[in-house]
Amino acid sequence: MVKKIILVVALAFIGYGLFTLGDIKATASFKGKLDSLNQVNDSLTAENEEDSYKIAELQVKDSILTYNITHQKAKIIKVKEFVEIEKNKIDNFTEQEIVSYLNQRYPKDTITNPLPVAQPVLTFVAKDLAAYDGAKQELIIKDSVITTQESRITLKDSTITLFVNKEGRYRAIIGNKDQAISEWTKQYDMLNLNYKKLQIRNKFQKIASYIIIGGLTYTLLVK
Repeated sequence: MVKKIILVVALAFIGYGLFTLGDIKATASFKGKLDSLNQVNDSLTAENEEDSYKIAELQVKDSILTYNITHQKAKIIKVKEFVEIEKNKIDNFTEQEIVSYLNQRYPKDTITNPLPVAQPVLTFVAKDLAAYDGAKQELIIKDSVITTQESRITLKDSTITLFVNKEGRYRAIIGNKDQAISEWTKQYDMLNLNYKKLQIRNKFQKIASYIIIGGLTYTLLVK
């Protein structure tokens, strides 16, 4: 009876040993590294999304400035067309109309020391004055175009800076992903090694259990 009890206890011990080989678990250090890398990547992704909104806003502003430049250039064309129309009118002015045109332009003194001037000369001067007026308007508009272009350049520089920052973050994210893959590879290799160790341990335990069971069975049968 005692031998049977001993046999049962031995079998229970062997069974416990066979079915409690230990779990294959990821280490806390591995999980901590992955969590840290994921948190960093989440933060970088959030910053990139924020910069994407900023880039979109800058692009809208740039579109407005581009429209303004196009509108200003159209004004220059209109000024040139107006000047040509005025010059054509002057070509058809009578003597009185030319004199009236110049007197209206310089109304302060139209009678002091009048001098005789040939009509073609007056016509030429009047046309030059019309061109001068147009040139002044063009200069104002072109200055405005230059200012607007400078604003566009500033926006472009800001946009480029944001894109560069985003690129740097994407590189950092890729680097972190590569590091995570490396950690996974290390973890896989370690788990695979532990698995092979457990397989070897399992084989030895089975062999040992067979020997013990055989020995106990023999003992019970011969005595």
